[in-house]
Amino acid sequence: MLANQSLHQIYSINTLQYGASQDAVTHQRAKWQYLLSDSIKFASDMSSGIRIQKPIQELVFPWLMKIISSGECQSVYIENHQFSLVQTTLIQQAAQQYQVNVTVLDVIKDTDNVIVGPW
Repeated sequence: MLANQSLHQIYSINTLQYGASQDAVTHQRAKWQYLLSDSIKFASDMSSGIRIQKPIQELVFPWLMKIISSGECQSVYIENHQFSLVQTTLIQQAAQQYQVNVTVLDVIKDTDNVIVGPW
């Protein structure tokens, strides 16, 4: 990429909780990866990914808790959302209980689809 090219979108990763080990090798059946998003989507070859249009702000927390507690979820990614301290605590507890990774993606507009994260 040329230095003078304008950037389109950049994503900074704010991880709320890793409920399951990223390195764990299990022989369980595959689980889904969910994305609650307004503008981003999984790559087309992501066969285990489900993108859901992000609901209004008041519904994000209850939807997230239902997804986590379904037992069918490996990871959930939420675009541009702030949770209260109480909600964050409940999400962390549920993520640990159900071994689900929960990640908030803070989207910065006008960059080039680059994801910046803790890895």
